[in-house]
Amino acid sequence: MKWLTSLALFVVAVTSACKRQEDKAPAAPSAAAGSSAEGSAAPVAGDSADHVVVLAHHKKPKPTDPVRVELDRFRVVKADFDPKKIEGGTATIELDLSSLHTQSDERDEHLKSPAYLDVGTFATATIVIDHVKQRAGSAYTADATVTVHGTTHSYPVTFDVIETRDDSIRIKGEHTFMRLDFGIGTDPTQNADEQVGTDLTIQLVLTLKKT
Repeated sequence: MKWLTSLALFVVAVTSACKRQEDKAPAAPSAAAGSSAEGSAAPVAGDSADHVVVLAHHKKPKPTDPVRVELDRFRVVKADFDPKKIEGGTATIELDLSSLHTQSDERDEHLKSPAYLDVGTFATATIVIDHVKQRAGSAYTADATVTVHGTTHSYPVTFDVIETRDDSIRIKGEHTFMRLDFGIGTDPTQNADEQVGTDLTIQLVLTLKKT
């Protein structure tokens, strides 16, 4: 579901803030699950629960890469679509960046700091999905407009519908984007001390319930 992946995106960019001196092993997945539009922390096994995770790599790859940045709180603000024919549907998703966590408290605080996400000022990342079109079978394309860190960008994305019910669908997507699109962190080509790579990948499984 490459559309949300353009976020949070977003949130996306938070993962890149992993501190260079920290060389932690990837954290076990955690996620938000449930039939409601809002997620809360819970264990996740594969696609069995809704979740949002951002993956980051060091500029010079380390054996412990990727660093996993997980978001415990996210919600579908609104969704307008026909579960039986979702083309033309729209959805708005919010990610609570203050709920991010990795395997390191120190790294978490660094990611939340003004040097990266600045969650004191920009606590929420927003993803708006529209122009949904069926590509083939359960695969769809869409446009994702992502607002993070006070900056907005639009991306063409793809996602798969992995479950359909009378009033909801579950989607799965993945999207890679650059944290510099949102002014997060510094450019390694201009700052030799920057140890975080510029590419971030957001992976997610979300339940969209018609509102």
